[in-house]
Amino acid sequence: MVKTARILNGSDVAQKALTALSKRIEALRVEGKTLGLAAVQVGDSKDALLYSRSLEKLLTKLHIYYRYAQFPEKISENDLEREIEGLNKDKQITGVMIFSPLPKHLDYVAVLNAVQLFKDVEGRRILHGFGDRVISPTASAVIKLFEETGIDAAGKEAVVVGHSDVVGKPVAILLLDKMATVTVCHIKTHSLEEHVRRADILIAAAGKPNLIKGKWIKPGAVIIDVGENVLNGKLVGDVEFEEAKNRAGFITPVPGGVGPLTNVMLVKNLLTLAQIQENNGNSNTH
Repeated sequence: MVKTARILNGSDVAQKALTALSKRIEALRVEGKTLGLAAVQVGDSKDALLYSRSLEKLLTKLHIYYRYAQFPEKISENDLEREIEGLNKDKQITGVMIFSPLPKHLDYVAVLNAVQLFKDVEGRRILHGFGDRVISPTASAVIKLFEETGIDAAGKEAVVVGHSDVVGKPVAILLLDKMATVTVCHIKTHSLEEHVRRADILIAAAGKPNLIKGKWIKPGAVIIDVGENVLNGKLVGDVEFEEAKNRAGFITPVPGGVGPLTNVMLVKNLLTLAQIQENNGNSNTH
């Protein structure tokens, strides 16, 4: 009989985390303090709009103020940065996030840098020296799921496939903090299979359906699949799930793995930012 991997259910982990966060948010409300999130979208991407609606539903349930700021596709960089500056100064707004992608005429880095450091809810620029760090919600979700395994990462071979600013890079940093030996693979990496076969911990975040073959997986490995790809009308990950689950020790499903936890980590970041702002005399809770 083939032994299959333990499934890391993101919905269950998210619900537990959300219960704890709800208590903290309610304690703030008792003190007369509230949290607020502003989401900035340029253009009319349907995916961004759907995500915004799901985010609004969660935040409304938690009594968190939400502002969806949508701007025309052709807005100038100066005008957009001026709008962001207004959100920086708004006392109702604890954190600001920028929906990707941005139109090509906008300098992505400049737009991100327009967000005040204390309001960078996505952790695009990791905060040092202010207590807790604010990390990309998706990267935080990955690490939270890994921690559910109870495995000590120290000394383990970790392979991260994908090097984006919101997943690959921050996840690599967080795994290094746990004393794993980390390899980051990307589009220029030679012999991806060789790297994957060595991985005790595999984080797949390339955004390519079934890129990583099940037969490559090291027996007993932890697999966290961030990929969400539509293939033949079905949502699949970056890893061949059915074959991989017969080799791995732990694996996340797609959907139902990292996704449900990401917005919960965003809420956690809002709470962290509120504390950072208060500690530095720049409180936006009211």
